Amino acid sequence: MRLLTQWLRWLGDVPAFRIYGKTRREADWRVIDVFATPRRNHDSPWPLWRGCCITWTAEVIAVGWDYAEALVREQAADPASRVQPVEVAGGRLGDARRRVSAGGEPWPSLSEILAHEVGHTGQTRRLWVGYLPVVGALTLFREGARWWNFFENQASEEGQFGGIVSGSVCPRLMERLREGPR
Repeated sequence: MRLLTQWLRWLGDVPAFRIYGKTRREADWRVIDVFATPRRNHDSPWPLWRGCCITWTAEVIAVGWDYAEALVREQAADPASRVQPVEVAGGRLGDARRRVSAGGEPWPSLSEILAHEVGHTGQTRRLWVGYLPVVGALTLFREGARWWNFFENQASEEGQFGGIVSGSVCPRLMERLREGPR
């Protein structure tokens, strides 16, 4: 996985920003690079990549530029921290009833989606090279009550997003933020 992380960092060049993340099982916060690509924007012509976030390794998450911009704006208005991290309300992104009964909104915030992805970074640490073929094959099924939903459910239950690392927002994203909402 180290080689894959290095290759993704070379390919992605500069991260859009870096975040603090960990799972509930972990004692220490880790710094995770979040790379942005137009292939993951909501208007991308790439059907399986469009509008999605993906965890590649324990240290690399990929998102669209539109998501990165919106998340930084969301964090500016209501920042997460390592003292008060963002977690997925009710432990599920897609179960509105469970989310509301846990005191959350029916729809997840962008920060909660990132907390879910941080949950996947913890899985990569445990599963190592088995992560991409096993979890990658099952992630399309999303959360749910069946055995094949285990990894998605676990990512939502355990991921914690501790905020954006100060000074880590890249110049390209800063320029997008200065131009105003799209």
